[in-house]
Amino acid sequence: MMDDSSVIAGFARLGLIVFLVLANGFFVASEFALVAVRRSWVETQAAKGDRRARALLPLLDHLDDYIAATQLGITIASLALGWLGEPALARLIAALLEHLRTGLPADLFARVGAPSTWLGPVAVHSMAFALAFALITFLHVVAGELAPKTLALERTPQVVLRIARPMAVFYRLFFPFVRLLNRSGVGLVRLLGIPPSRAQGGMYAEEIQHLINLSREQGLLEAEEHQLISNVFHFTTTTAREAMRPRADMVAIEATTPFEEILRVFEKTGYSRLPVYRGELDNILGVLHGKDLLRYLRQPERFRLEAVLHRPLFVPDTAPLDEVLRQMRQQKSHLALVVDEYGAIEGLITLEDVLEELVGEIADEHDLDEERIRVRPDGTILLEGSVTVREANRRLRLNVPESDEYTTIAGFIMTRLGKLPLPGDQVVHNGVAFIVEKVEGRRLTQLRVEPVAAEDARGQASTRPS
Repeated sequence: MMDDSSVIAGFARLGLIVFLVLANGFFVASEFALVAVRRSWVETQAAKGDRRARALLPLLDHLDDYIAATQLGITIASLALGWLGEPALARLIAALLEHLRTGLPADLFARVGAPSTWLGPVAVHSMAFALAFALITFLHVVAGELAPKTLALERTPQVVLRIARPMAVFYRLFFPFVRLLNRSGVGLVRLLGIPPSRAQGGMYAEEIQHLINLSREQGLLEAEEHQLISNVFHFTTTTAREAMRPRADMVAIEATTPFEEILRVFEKTGYSRLPVYRGELDNILGVLHGKDLLRYLRQPERFRLEAVLHRPLFVPDTAPLDEVLRQMRQQKSHLALVVDEYGAIEGLITLEDVLEELVGEIADEHDLDEERIRVRPDGTILLEGSVTVREANRRLRLNVPESDEYTTIAGFIMTRLGKLPLPGDQVVHNGVAFIVEKVEGRRLTQLRVEPVAAEDARGQASTRPS
């Protein structure tokens, strides 16, 4: 039988093994948690007064050093587990096997025709070390590596806050060795011709958008929140041409228009600002504000158009919306005229148009209650030709290709047809038929969208029924 000292020694060896496995797991979890945690989240928690988050910030400031510290800890624990833990476990197993062997009948092996050396001292020793190696390897991989890694990735905030102070203590204790190892690693990387980067935690816009989409799919963001954040990323790539009101939809005042007629135009349109031109629309004189007419209501004969005109703001059609917004703020203007490469007026854009690209449609008391995209009871969709390709794709998931040659659905249809559209003309794209409904002059004002059969969609043809 085993005496008390042997039992105590056995428990001590088991305790050593458990401690080394837990230590290995601690450093593995620390490494993965430090890499996975978002610095912005830690800073937010620290700003709320979380002391653990404040203690964590220095670790993130010197992440390379602390990752080296976790690697040193993992190495020490792993080597100690192999150097001390495996022999300790082997002695325990050998003692158990020896106890088992002495309890067996002396002639047991002779009865079954087996050599008596099967459970001799050499065999017991070999079996003990083989079993110890297998058990230590299993514990090391499962309890010391895989489980801590999974825990750190699944519960990153909780884990990273708990490891901050212990890791800081370990780093201070082994500071010289950590620095030596880290500097050696950096030196080796330099020898390979790869300069180490100081940038940490940076993310590309595509990565942020991917996170936003994942948050929406997982229900962490409402549809409106997701759309608003997504619009921010498109804002700087959307041009004035894509957000403007085209020239054909512009309302402008000729310089010789009588005062009473100007009032009627403002009253009819509900606009607060209108461009003023002389002779032709490309000759813009300025912008007239409706409020400037109020002072002349009792004495209209005193009205002089030149006295109330505001300096016009012109922006190129290729200007991104963030630049358009900057110029509007700089000139304190809510309206800008969009010009093409030849200086001709292509359309106009208002501050409301710019903001709608960020927050969606903004309707005021003067806007007509008309939907530019309407769904019929039979499932077909009526679409105004002035709807932009980007808006149609976003709201209807049409996957219409964007191009520098057009910005609206009408432009897409005319490009595919290669001619002026007529009622009944249709374009089939990506399994969807775009059928011309209304044409005013040379303008496509309304079209119908409906799905087509698979065999009709294969051709992707543009046709006009006879």
